[in-house]
Amino acid sequence: MKNRMGKDELIKLIANLKLCKDEYWILSSSALVIRGIYPDAGDLDIAVTETGLEELKRNYNVKEKENGWYFVSDKIECVVDQKESWKIEEVEGYNLESIEKYYRYLKDSSREKDRKRIPIIEDYMRSRKK
Repeated sequence: MKNRMGKDELIKLIANLKLCKDEYWILSSSALVIRGIYPDAGDLDIAVTETGLEELKRNYNVKEKENGWYFVSDKIECVVDQKESWKIEEVEGYNLESIEKYYRYLKDSSREKDRKRIPIIEDYMRSRKK
């Protein structure tokens, strides 16, 4: 298993990302790490607009995977998505996948690693309502 990244390493990776901030948002465990509710992430998963994908292709040797995702580097993967406000929330200056959207994804997932994150998300959502 490759080395996992904590918040500081993720922030450095994001800071060096050759991509306009308005063309992507951070997904999955990386978004949880940025929020401070999960210790580490195996890679940086991002959603990008079509414009963002073209920008990545100009700056990286992007390779498409069989599942519709793209390898950007050994630590970054992306998927193309429509940028809609309900999908994104800004936290600490970073565009992150909304916690509600990620929660719905986890609830529908059958992967064990996803199911284990559900209580973490539920605790976080409860704490935000206080």
